[in-house]
Amino acid sequence: MEPIDKASILQRLLARNRSVEGQRPAGSKSAPAAGTAKAAGSADVRRQIAKQLRAIDPSWPDAESRVLEVHVRALLAEEFGAGAATDPAFGGLVADVAAALRQHPQYEKLAAYLRQQLQQSHKQA
Repeated sequence: MEPIDKASILQRLLARNRSVEGQRPAGSKSAPAAGTAKAAGSADVRRQIAKQLRAIDPSWPDAESRVLEVHVRALLAEEFGAGAATDPAFGGLVADVAAALRQHPQYEKLAAYLRQQLQQSHKQA
């Protein structure tokens, strides 16, 4: 089994932030047909994430950690398939990836994005 590139997951989260804001991630080249199918899947993932974020109260002391976990779960499930999320070890993997992301030098950028996503999800509700 290949090791999980935790820095790559951070970059994907930050790239989603740029794409949601209308910017194209650097080095992103996809065919239009593949891009359309991927966009539909990404829209489903975004709706699922938004639904889970609405269940998190922004005033909770661990709200940022919960938001990070929601995003990491979604990315890992997307990467490994929805069936992977039912594996008993999946929770540990999510915790390990989230902990590694918190240690990354660019985590503050991601944390700002996570706080923004949490606030937006509650404004839309």
